[in-house]
Amino acid sequence: MKDLLNIDENDILTGSPRSKFYDMLFNANRNLVTDVMEGWIERFAAMEHLLRCELGDEFETRIQEIIYENTDAVEEGKNDFFIGKVGEILSQHE
Repeated sequence: MKDLLNIDENDILTGSPRSKFYDMLFNANRNLVTDVMEGWIERFAAMEHLLRCELGDEFETRIQEIIYENTDAVEEGKNDFFIGKVGEILSQHE
């Protein structure tokens, strides 16, 4: 398995959304990244709570089913997350 942090280390201009996200994350202002990540984590926790309330004991099973049955959509969603969050942090970066 490739090292996720160095997937595109030689491809500065056309790296993947994932590699650009990690490049930005590790090079941006630490306090800014911490503040923004706290917001992401809060939102994630709220969404997970909502889903757990809706699905109850089926929560983990349904999550795994969605990942398995919708691989392309999940990958696209991950890339959208990486791209959006890079923009979010860079727009706040000095």
